[in-house]
Amino acid sequence: MEVKIDVRAKGSDVTLIVIRGEIGTETVDQFKEKIDQVINDGKKKLVIDLQEVNYLNSMGLGVFASALKKLKKSNGDLKLINLSPTVMELLERSRLDKVFDVFETEEEAVKSFG
Repeated sequence: MEVKIDVRAKGSDVTLIVIRGEIGTETVDQFKEKIDQVINDGKKKLVIDLQEVNYLNSMGLGVFASALKKLKKSNGDLKLINLSPTVMELLERSRLDKVFDVFETEEEAVKSFG
């Protein structure tokens, strides 16, 4: 299992995180560390691109939920984009589709921050 995480600034206050690979038991700690690092660096508006994620388990969803909770405490937010049907189904089954803002495109997600 392998996960690659690329962090890019989008404008002055939005951070895009592009994830490639699998977020599962073997990679979830690496993924969590990277997300925590971005938040601890003061980034409050995150867009996470999951287009190239071919596997995501409940532990990975837990990292998203934890990150969203931290961000909300500091008036931040987290948006998800480019979800595969499999990842969207996992969100729906866990009822997290009601918690996260999900967008089809990066542009829509960035605009939603206002």
